[in-house]
Amino acid sequence: MQTELTTIAWEPGFKLNLSSWADLEIAKRRGEGPGELSACALNSCIYFQGRYVMTRDLVVHVEKGITWNAQVYEAWNYGRCEEIHRICRGLSPSDADALLHASGYADVSLDELSDASDEAVQEAWAALYGE
Repeated sequence: MQTELTTIAWEPGFKLNLSSWADLEIAKRRGEGPGELSACALNSCIYFQGRYVMTRDLVVHVEKGITWNAQVYEAWNYGRCEEIHRICRGLSPSDADALLHASGYADVSLDELSDASDEAVQEAWAALYGE
């Protein structure tokens, strides 16, 4: 199930993009922890697919789109992180940084999540069907 992203008009979006980028940078320089940075980044406005959107809306949009592996949390989490990273490859560095912080994956290794996902799926398979 995909959700629609609300588009913010260009000029207000651009202004919000700059001010929210500044807020996140200030929080990082103050040494705020991951939770505070994530909360700050969730209120960021980023330029995605030719329009300005709020990071919190994009994170929810991604979460609702990850259904193929939703039964095992580690697999869902890896799929979510992988999709966030895929989106970030098409964003400006500052917008990608905001999205990574908003999603909670700024300091998370895709390789570690992949390993945890594989292990959890194998454990679930063994529990359901035996080894």
